[in-house]
Amino acid sequence: MIIDSHVHMHEYDEDKLRKYCKMSNYVFLAVSDDYESSLKTLSIAGKCANIIPAVGIHPWEVKEASINELDKILELVDNVYFLGEVGLDKKFVPQTFIHQLKVFKRFLEIARDYNKGLSVHAAGAWRDVLDLLYRYDIKVAIIHWYTGPPELLKDIESLGYYIGVNVALKMQRKMRLIIEKAPIEIMITESDGPYEYRGMILNPELIPEAISEIAKIKGVEQDQVIKVVSENFRSILRKLGTEVGF
Repeated sequence: MIIDSHVHMHEYDEDKLRKYCKMSNYVFLAVSDDYESSLKTLSIAGKCANIIPAVGIHPWEVKEASINELDKILELVDNVYFLGEVGLDKKFVPQTFIHQLKVFKRFLEIARDYNKGLSVHAAGAWRDVLDLLYRYDIKVAIIHWYTGPPELLKDIESLGYYIGVNVALKMQRKMRLIIEKAPIEIMITESDGPYEYRGMILNPELIPEAISEIAKIKGVEQDQVIKVVSENFRSILRKLGTEVGF
């Protein structure tokens, strides 16, 4: 199976959604940005067997009043195995960090108490996020588009967490450096579609090409990358009490 562990399905039009729903060799983890997109993600996943929904509040969307939105998100928790996209961002929106921290800590409590996986945004806050995941005893976390300090990789591995390897690796030196340093056993492929990065429209269809690049960097066959990444994702699902049929 091809794994896309981080994609914003709620941003795609109906034609794209129909196409992705028919891609039976793909499994998607569809993240959300706020309450309204969480509802849309759940609706999309209800129609597509290969889409696993996540609900959450993206740190870019966090405002002072966002803590109140958490009550509505909590009502959706029984319908999902994952919370995401959630986390902290000191790089792009440092001005809201205090509010982000309050919201993220609440999501950590929910994940811990309800045994939910986390798809975690951590731009510029890699150490902060990892420390909080450890402090809240989080069992399952994928650190989205990990381009943080290579020295944290051993801690991520020892805690049983995974890193999102993004299709932007073709043009992002930091992502390639992480691939060189990290074992495949903690990697999960992702697109973050339909985000635009340096003029490149990221999308799930780029993942096979990314797998090819990972294989070259690690000096292994593409089939080995696919096999290990698939097993990584299966391991995550088993920890959350499901196999989701793949």
